[in-house]
Amino acid sequence: MNTYLKSMSSDDIYHALKDDILNLRLKPGQMISENEIANSYHVSRTPVKTAFLRLKGEKYIEILPQKGSFVTLLDMQYIKDIIYMRYVLEVDVMKTILEQGPYDDLMHELKSNLQKQLMMIEHDNPNPQNFYDIDSQFHYLLFQKAGRTKMWDIIQDCQVYYTRFRILDTLTTSRYLQLYQEHIELYKLLEEKDLGALQKHMYEHLHGNLKVLSQKIDGEFKEYFIPSDQSKP
Repeated sequence: MNTYLKSMSSDDIYHALKDDILNLRLKPGQMISENEIANSYHVSRTPVKTAFLRLKGEKYIEILPQKGSFVTLLDMQYIKDIIYMRYVLEVDVMKTILEQGPYDDLMHELKSNLQKQLMMIEHDNPNPQNFYDIDSQFHYLLFQKAGRTKMWDIIQDCQVYYTRFRILDTLTTSRYLQLYQEHIELYKLLEEKDLGALQKHMYEHLHGNLKVLSQKIDGEFKEYFIPSDQSKP
């Protein structure tokens, strides 16, 4: 958990706790105490309570009367639906890009992004959140070129579970190089203007973490997920 010597505002505490949740330093289902957080950050409970309410509103934590506050469990059905939505939208985005005509500017930006990914991989023990951010930027550039940035923003607002799932994947498997190579392949297929191959490769790319983590989801990480019979439809 992040700790600071300076006095922290509720906004500071919110961002610190959100970062801990996203990077699984605070794990799904873990109990968190207002008193412990206040003591850790050397503040009163008031800014902590405000931060907790904000995190609750964004579904990062749940506050149960008479029980306490807990980091929300991951909802696998929700995650699968987000992946499906991402796939449908990204295929449509790539189709739009191909239909619009020349996109040399996009290819230049994607190449620059790929260089950043490679530089991060070449350093030992990449930071999962930093890699996730650069990975997401690669996909954002596609939405931007297709004129769908608002749609991208909507997707981001829905990813409270999916982002943590992605980081669980990278923390567990460290498959940074594989993800980089998949992005390289997307880049090449865009160069070749092969929509059919792009569609197939994008499916494999977005569903890869489900395949990689499938056994662990039912095994060592089972406690991180909402039981399937309790998942919201």
